[in-house]
Amino acid sequence: MAVSSFVPMKLLRLLPVLLPIVSCTGGTPACAQTKVRVAEVSRSTNPQESGSYIFYDSFDKPIDTPRYFEVDGKNSFGWQAGSGIGGSGAMKCQFEKGQVSAGSLKIVFGKNPFRRGVHQNETFNEIYWRVYVKHEAGWQGNPAKLARATCMAAGDWSQGLIAHVWGGKGDVLCIDPASGITDNQKVSEKYNDFSHLRWLGKVDGSTAIFSTAESGRWVSVESHIKLNTPGKSDGVFELWVDGKREASRTDLNWHGTWQEYGINAVFLENYWNEGSGRSQARWFDEFVISTAPIGPVASGGNPTIKLTGETSGQWEMQIASDPDGKAVVWNSKRLGSGQSSSILDRSTGTFSGKLAGRSSFPTGTYWLRLREMSKSGVWEDWTE
Repeated sequence: MAVSSFVPMKLLRLLPVLLPIVSCTGGTPACAQTKVRVAEVSRSTNPQESGSYIFYDSFDKPIDTPRYFEVDGKNSFGWQAGSGIGGSGAMKCQFEKGQVSAGSLKIVFGKNPFRRGVHQNETFNEIYWRVYVKHEAGWQGNPAKLARATCMAAGDWSQGLIAHVWGGKGDVLCIDPASGITDNQKVSEKYNDFSHLRWLGKVDGSTAIFSTAESGRWVSVESHIKLNTPGKSDGVFELWVDGKREASRTDLNWHGTWQEYGINAVFLENYWNEGSGRSQARWFDEFVISTAPIGPVASGGNPTIKLTGETSGQWEMQIASDPDGKAVVWNSKRLGSGQSSSILDRSTGTFSGKLAGRSSFPTGTYWLRLREMSKSGVWEDWTE
């Protein structure tokens, strides 16, 4: 089975346990041999907004178009019932073979030149945003664009900064910051004004979310953007994939001393520069913009995990309360072949360590790993 990462899962508000998700870090022969991943973990039946949220859409119902600055469907991007985490709704993007542009969702907020959106009297110099994305089983190729946070700096759509989260080298995401401010003056004159942008240096992530091996599961993508102190190069741009920080810059000069607008927009995008190599779909769910760290969505004290497919052999899991997996707090029983889901409770495993004797997971952060038995009866390596 693949060499994977323990993925830290944060709580939203006071829900009792987090959603552990396994991800392959890529680049090893073991990655290609793995047959199953954790596709999702049951979320809270009553998702709640935090007081730090600027914008939240669970996509449990068709989108409220007026909340968005622009909804660009192009007959390819629209709401679909029953396709989200836990069977809720989600936004489905359908790429046809050769298709380049397949729609987007755009949110504006805070002080902005369009006088649209929420919190129009506030200037936001720091935000976090998160979305879940799932690529259909068998997905092939890196679709280039995923999302960006930006500063809309004028009514002509010129930008003060762009915090791109898009396709990096191979099958990973990257952060690629750019500024439309030079010598403390706005020099960009239109949207995506590449001839005037200052590119600040991209950093690749490590989880191959666009690989076929990682398809069919929900992946949490979260980003953090903080503007620089005027006159200093201390701006921040960070990326987390499944709760693991994979790319970071803390030395950015986003704006110089220019302060007319702050961060005021986040766009979810489906734009494939070279066009999709085949007909294939992906989904978006649980979209949040916040002034504080968000983390993955939360679950109940005995969540159910669902796999990307049926196991070919027997399998088992462990859950730890630390990212290194030293403090194991739950060991599953040996689970049968052909299973595609399992509840995490006393019927399927034993609580141990500091959770010995418990019947459910208390509020906290947990990490999960699993392994599968080969057809020859040999246990494959644990995921990390």
